[in-house]
Amino acid sequence: MKKIILLGGVPGVGKTTIAYSLALKLKIDKVISIDSVKQILMNFISKEKEPYLYTTTHESYLLENKSIIEGYLKHSKIINSYVCKIIEKFKDNILIIEGATVNTEMIDLFDNTKYKVLYINLYTNENELQKRYKEKSKIRKGKWVNNLEIIKKIDIYLRKNGKINIENSKLNLTIERIEKYVKEILYL
Repeated sequence: MKKIILLGGVPGVGKTTIAYSLALKLKIDKVISIDSVKQILMNFISKEKEPYLYTTTHESYLLENKSIIEGYLKHSKIINSYVCKIIEKFKDNILIIEGATVNTEMIDLFDNTKYKVLYINLYTNENELQKRYKEKSKIRKGKWVNNLEIIKKIDIYLRKNGKINIENSKLNLTIERIEKYVKEILYL
């Protein structure tokens, strides 16, 4: 049975940093970034065919005039379904998948006879998030700071629906907490 660690959370909470740090600590060979998969898919799938590929988690609700959460969930479902098809081709027995579309609904996309899945929602406090967004705005096109209220609503949804919510305040402490769940649930 393949084992998958899903790391979700709103943009800027440190999913990528945690994913690679965890992979090093647990000697996991594959980390799959939803952002990378999305970029690759956009080279093969047109905006007309799949407009949700070309938007963000916090702007997807605008595509069909949906609620913020409905837009986020549709965006996530479309992207995650592609990710799951790609994962089926991997031979590795354990993977880490990280991204803002990763959520509890993604678990349902995996065949539970083939996969053992651990989902962890990462979050951080609002002040830290604002600080990170200001830093990231220097290198990213997206205006996360301008969308903070929308992102906070998605964060509330994710925390409410996530069974394991871990605050990412200090890297080593966050890794230790996640490692505890990985050992407990995935028996690594």
